[in-house]
This record gives sequence, C-alpha cells and structure tokens, in this order.
Amino acid sequence: MKASNKGVANPRDWKPAENLCLAVDALRSARRILITMHRGPDGDALGSALALASALRELGREVTVYNPDDLPYNFRFLRGAAEVEKSLAAGAAFDVTVATDAGAYDRLGPDVPSADRRGVLLNLDHHITTEPFGDVNYVDPHAASVGILAYKIIRGLGGQISKDTAECIYASILADTGCFRYSSTDPECLRIAAELVEAGVEPWEMTVRVYEQQPLARMRLLAEVLSTLEVHGKLATITIANAMVEKTGSETDLTDGFINYARSVDGVEVAASFREPRNGGPWRVSFRSRGRVNVAAIAQKFGGGGHHNAAGCSIEGDEVSVRAKIAQEVEEALKNGA
Repeated sequence: MKASNKGVANPRDWKPAENLCLAVDALRSARRILITMHRGPDGDALGSALALASALRELGREVTVYNPDDLPYNFRFLRGAAEVEKSLAAGAAFDVTVATDAGAYDRLGPDVPSADRRGVLLNLDHHITTEPFGDVNYVDPHAASVGILAYKIIRGLGGQISKDTAECIYASILADTGCFRYSSTDPECLRIAAELVEAGVEPWEMTVRVYEQQPLARMRLLAEVLSTLEVHGKLATITIANAMVEKTGSETDLTDGFINYARSVDGVEVAASFREPRNGGPWRVSFRSRGRVNVAAIAQKFGGGGHHNAAGCSIEGDEVSVRAKIAQEVEEALKNGA
C-alpha cells in the first residue's frame, strides 16, 4: 500500500483493473464525449482531463471539456486549456461523460447534463474518500494522480502518447506528488514519468512553468498570509482573509501551496489553512499532514475528504468556533496516534 494511504480504512473494493476495462470499453464506442472535473480545479483535475481530451481527439472523437471556474494560473499553458468551456448548451448530449478528480457529484459544474443526456458517466478518481457516483467508477487510491488513470485509459484505447498529451499527464503527476516530493511518489509514477520524458516532455521546462513563474501578486499575498502563521504545539495554521486578497490584487487560485509553508515548520505534524468565506457561507479548511495524522479522517467528520496527508472540508460558523473545532480534532488525533 502506498505510504499516503497507510492506515486509511477503505470501505470499498474499487476493483481498479476491472473498472479500467469498463472505462476503456465505454470510451471506445463513444463519439461525443464530455470531460469535466471538480469546480475550482487543481493541476491534477485539469491535467488529467486535458490529457484524455488530447488523446481522444487524436483518436477522432468529438470532445468537449467543461468547467465553469477559472483554471489554475500555472497550468493554463497546457494544450487545450484555452478551449475549456465555462458553460454548456441546454440541450447538449453526449455518449460518455467523464469526471476527473471530483470526489463527489455535487462538486461538478451546474451544466453537467442530466442522466438522459450525459451517456455513460465515468468517475475517475484516486481519493480514498470519493463517492461512487458514476455508472463506472474507475477509482484507484494507490495511484499517485488521476493522470495515472488517464494514462492507463489512453494505453487501453491503443492511443499514442503525443507530446501534448504527455505534458498534461506529467503536469497532473507533478501537481499531486509535489514535483516528486510527496509520499505519493512511487515506482509506478516514476516509470510513467520516464516514458513521458521519452515522449518529449522537458522536466525543467515543466518545473519552471508550474512552480517558478509566479505572479507578483501571489508573492505579495504569500507575505500577507505568512504573517498569520501560528504554531500551537504540533499544529500550525495560516489564514487567508478577503482583505489580503483585495489588498494584493490577487486571485484566490493563487493560494495553492501556501499551506505547505506551515507544514514545513520544524516539529509540526499537521497544518491547517483557513479561507475566509466570501459573501457568507462556510469557511474552507485545508489540511496537510507529515504522515502521523490521517487528515482525511478529520475532514470526513465535517463532510469533506481527501487523502491521508492532504484533505479539506467546509465548516459553517465564525472564525473562532471553526478554529476551535479543528484544534480539538487535531489534538484528539495526535493523542490517539491517528
């Protein structure tokens, strides 16, 4: 079992090999395909979706990629990102609808067609807490990224891995392994990454585009956020306030990765990031763990989910009460050695 999922109870037998075959069969017979992903997409959700879109188009399929929200700034260079639709026509119909990295059906956009127009619904995911909302649930909690699942589907279809497709898969792996730094990094993803390099991916160029071309506004926002860093025993927290975003003229999608600075503090086991709600609504809480604490279990208590070392949830209430709830759960988890 992969280190990221050690000690995580999996109540379902996902049968990834069996469902890979079902996913391939569904896509092989499809002509019109919709690919979508969770709202506010990250690099894995977007990269895996664009990889499938690229390969399926090269196989002659008619493919639409849809997400109503802004794409992460550091993955917009990927081939096909500029063509992602923010809305779908009311009567749009497809043979197959693919959801990448969604976790739950209600995280998809509002224009995803109803059952009578979306065809076979494929749920591609690697979160151990994902919901089996698809007609076919190709879920593998041991996969480093959903891009790994996309790669296997493309191979199953007999498709070639072009440079454009390879870059999208590689980007998804980079995103969910932290540039091959996280515990999700395993021999499988490294072997696939080597094949992607052989297909034309330039590792340094990809690293620069994803991690080393940051907008000035992001750096200014990071300075504001780090000023909120607090450490309470083995828990470190940061807060992203609306006033900070407005002051720096940044976008909320520029905060990805900020929480890792809190986790990197020596002696810290768990980091939590608190995102102030806009126009009311719940606080968005993200977690990172060094491995001792299963933060997916904590997130699940508040209706969220994720991985052993990275998870998130939304909590209603004022900042003080939300922080108190999280602190209590983390303290309990540390006490129990969870």
